[in-house]
Amino acid sequence: MAQHFEDISIDDILSVAEREHEAHSRFVQVLCINGEEGIDLVYSYQKTADQGYAVHNYRVHGVKPETHIPSVTKFYLVAFPFENEAHDLFGVQVDDIAIDFKGGFYKVAMDKPMTVISPAQKAAREKAAKLAAAKDAKAAKAAQEAALKAEAAAGEGAQAAPAIDWEAERAKVEAKCANLDADKAAKVMAAFEAKMKKAQAEAAKAADVKPAVDWEAERAKVEAKCANLPEDKAAKVMAAFEAKVRAAQGDASAKGGE
Repeated sequence: MAQHFEDISIDDILSVAEREHEAHSRFVQVLCINGEEGIDLVYSYQKTADQGYAVHNYRVHGVKPETHIPSVTKFYLVAFPFENEAHDLFGVQVDDIAIDFKGGFYKVAMDKPMTVISPAQKAAREKAAKLAAAKDAKAAKAAQEAALKAEAAAGEGAQAAPAIDWEAERAKVEAKCANLDADKAAKVMAAFEAKMKKAQAEAAKAADVKPAVDWEAERAKVEAKCANLPEDKAAKVMAAFEAKVRAAQGDASAKGGE
């Protein structure tokens, strides 16, 4: 018995069910898989004898908890147990099930039990997400550096790029973060802040102006580090920092008087 697999979108679910129904195919199952990007759904239909009873499997990838899926019970009433199971065990939102148990098809001790992953799986997914984020950041940095080099190579006659309104850019990023979970939003904002600081430093360097040091912010950082040090060592670290501040401010005053 031959098996065939085909990827489809959510919008294709009903049209595929209708086509298989008109071809007199038998509904086999809806299989749910807890994947990396959400729930994967596999709709299986078996062809008639003249087509060798071949089974066609249609896969919908990465269904999110907030995504709604149309019920195929309009064409195959026998699909109602599978769709209720998808809802109760995997949290899939299935609309217009002909026989809808409204979350009571199974008696379970917790919500969406089949979406629970082990600590090892969670750690692996978090690691993969961090690696992907680092890869994206590296690619973005490389692209930015390439753009800066290309701009420098354009020559002195090139028109200077307009100044970036970082407050406006921050507002845009914050608006995007409003729909993200807290951890991801924090990472996105941290990446934005790093990008802004780097761009400002490069702009200052290009203008041959050394960016001013926020000594109060630096002092707060040093004090935070000293909080975990013995008292005598913390005093030495703070004394060294204060000496560094006085030296830097003295150099700045001397340059200002030239």
